[in-house]
Amino acid sequence: MIDKRPLIALTAMVSLIGPVILSGQAASEIYLYVNDFVGVLTYNEIDTLDNICYELDKLTSDEIAIVIVDTTQPESIDIYAVELFESAGIGKAGKDNGVLVLVLTDKSLWRIEVGYGLEGILNDEKVGTIGRENLGPYLQAGDCYAGVFYTVKSLASELTSDPGRLNQKGYDIQFLRIDYWQLAVAIVVFVGVLTKGRIFLWLGFVISRGKFGGGRSGGGGSKGRF
Repeated sequence: MIDKRPLIALTAMVSLIGPVILSGQAASEIYLYVNDFVGVLTYNEIDTLDNICYELDKLTSDEIAIVIVDTTQPESIDIYAVELFESAGIGKAGKDNGVLVLVLTDKSLWRIEVGYGLEGILNDEKVGTIGRENLGPYLQAGDCYAGVFYTVKSLASELTSDPGRLNQKGYDIQFLRIDYWQLAVAIVVFVGVLTKGRIFLWLGFVISRGKFGGGRSGGGGSKGRF
């Protein structure tokens, strides 16, 4: 199996550049794994979180989506979380083994939404404890990265605690997708412009992180305020 970890650094970089190219991108268009629509995370922080989620995905096929937005209006955070979970298809189809970690900055709210297939492992009480012990305190202190990091680490620890769930050979993950038609157009533009740094723009134009696998939300989870 090809180790795709080196590609995570590239896609994390593109995720920072993407909003410049794809201005006005809807928060419903989320990809593996970190989606910061507010800009509170650094490149290195995104890279670290992506790596944790990637390793979990490879070992268990479980998918964690991290989404940071400033608002969910006109929906409540609960309805928004369910709709986003369903539209993005977090988790694998047929396994429904996804988790959404959602942070709403303008209302100081967080929610962790759990897919059907993981409710036996991540029940509401356990998820609530993870959120209250990690997301709440760190977000209140203004450290979004630490809150998300320790939350994701705690979730990953729970999801890998049973050796029977682990696939030591790993699962294949389509982390990148490339639109080759856009690539051809972008190369022409790049050659025509030949300006320093332009390569990052056309890379962001043609390369995006893979999408989630088609899982469903179970309606379970927990939320809190910070």
